[in-house]
Amino acid sequence: MGEHGTPGEPGRGSGLVLDDGTLRITWRRGQPPIMALAGEVDESSYPGLVAALTGAADRYDEIHLDLAGLGYCDLAGLRAIVRLASPDGGGGAVRQVVLHQVPDSLRTVLHIVGWDATSRLTLAAD
Repeated sequence: MGEHGTPGEPGRGSGLVLDDGTLRITWRRGQPPIMALAGEVDESSYPGLVAALTGAADRYDEIHLDLAGLGYCDLAGLRAIVRLASPDGGGGAVRQVVLHQVPDSLRTVLHIVGWDATSRLTLAAD
């Protein structure tokens, strides 16, 4: 099993949230704090991704994700990210989700399935 940290407390600095050998999730210091994803999101890493996103959603109304390090993300993983910004995303409140450094392949998928039009989802220009 991978090493798990808590998604809280990013204000205290960088921190490991998950490293299961396939997916690595860390908090990066800053305002706002940014959750960085690196590696691959697939069937094996999906539960860890959902747990990390749920932890972030429990603490923040606006969630920033850096996707630059993602080599692969299946549709279920992308849906888990987008659901944070959806009214039916679970946990009640609709959150603002800002995606940074989105790989072109994921931008294309977001556009094809129409998720790039999700009202509280922003694809940053960086």
